Amino acid sequence: MSDWLAVGDETGNWDELHNPGAFLGVALVMGRIEDWREALAEKLGDQRIQERLQAPPRHLPSEFRKPGGHHLFDTLNCWKAQKLEGDWSLAEPGNDPLRQEVFATLRWLAEHPNLATLGLWLKGTDMRRDLFRSGDPAVALGRAYGLLAALTLPFLNPSDRLLVHPGLRSEAAYSPAKQRAAVAKDQKNADSRSHGDTRSTISVLVEEGQRHRDAWRGGAIAVLEAGTLDHLRGLCEPLQQAWLPNAVLNAMADLGAGLLRLSCQPGTARFSLCRDSSWNNAVFHSLEEITS
Repeated sequence: MSDWLAVGDETGNWDELHNPGAFLGVALVMGRIEDWREALAEKLGDQRIQERLQAPPRHLPSEFRKPGGHHLFDTLNCWKAQKLEGDWSLAEPGNDPLRQEVFATLRWLAEHPNLATLGLWLKGTDMRRDLFRSGDPAVALGRAYGLLAALTLPFLNPSDRLLVHPGLRSEAAYSPAKQRAAVAKDQKNADSRSHGDTRSTISVLVEEGQRHRDAWRGGAIAVLEAGTLDHLRGLCEPLQQAWLPNAVLNAMADLGAGLLRLSCQPGTARFSLCRDSSWNNAVFHSLEEITS
């Protein structure tokens, strides 16, 4: 039996579910617990990956730095201000130190042999209406994450367990999603939606993942669990003992979402990444490809 951890992040503004021009996506970076521990101990240049993701890029100008860890969006804002344009390859960052630093981090993930980066993207109201019938962004995110996680289950051993930590939205207390999840969590029965978080993203993720799991082989397929990282540590002793910092895992999910956004966004984005053959463990699909 192996325990797998998948950490997720979103890209795009999911509050614009019905904007036909909006690009939306979710990404999961996934690996076995032992592979996560070894990956974060690897070095890029003079930095361990764990150290690299605990702070903003060293070459990011101070006016774009925000408190916290490594967040690709800050770098994208810098490139936007610099009017960076064109199709770029991670293998050819040019002479700019910031691009060299950030491209090296993205390339490390895109080419990693033991961490898989999975993504699902969508654009257009028709596709959204088919899968995300709710206008609630938290519910839509839960369905997207659940579908993406469920796609991996047939490729794991039946005795394996997949632990999923999605990017969670900060929801107002009066939002319908928060109210529904709070009510469900108060129900003291086996079917109660209490998977580590009061927000509905978690419960919908599990519901969607279980629906696809049941459609395949039922009990002869890997188990899916979801929740916050602290909740998942309570379920999995190897994860608790692995000492994987929350901020670093979230930064890794952010990198995965960045790869998805920069390589798959259709339209007229001024800056994009050309996918090359070395991205062996980065797999991105459109919603249309999966549901057709």
